[in-house]
Amino acid sequence: MTLYRALLDISLPTIVVAVLGMPETIIGFLEYLLFLNMNKTQSNAKEKKYQKSIRLINTLDAKDKIDNIIKCLFEEFEDWIFCGFYIEKDNYLEISNYLSDKIPCSPIQMNGVCGQSLLKNKTLIVADVNKFTNHIVCDENSKSEIAIPFIKNNKRYVLDIDSKNLDDFNQVDEKYLKKILEKI
Repeated sequence: MTLYRALLDISLPTIVVAVLGMPETIIGFLEYLLFLNMNKTQSNAKEKKYQKSIRLINTLDAKDKIDNIIKCLFEEFEDWIFCGFYIEKDNYLEISNYLSDKIPCSPIQMNGVCGQSLLKNKTLIVADVNKFTNHIVCDENSKSEIAIPFIKNNKRYVLDIDSKNLDDFNQVDEKYLKKILEKI
């Protein structure tokens, strides 16, 4: 059999599979590309929200600035159910300023997300709060959380934000929230 004749006997689906791969592999690859594009789009949208918030925050008067920062952020991010500050007092954290769907827990011990963030002096991003040992449940609708410790006027604080969505926070949030904290 000649090569030409052998090629004629090969069906079109066989050629497609040989050139492009198995159909499920092709579909999986296309889904992966779509997922990457969606994540990039979501990240860009999130960055634009933070940039808009920072522009507004830059216009705020020093009086009531913390309350206005919280209000600005809480209103901009519709999936957030808590945005506030805890201050360290006598080995506990007490609520300072906040906006929330529910009344927050206060005082809280140092073993939760906020306390661990403060004790370790690092940002904690928790994709699923139900998987965080010693998570303090103030609102059962909370699914993910970010806590960022900082010092102001020799007092230790934690910016705490909870979302009703799993895995809602990432390095984009950390980057912009730290920029906002610099403005306090």
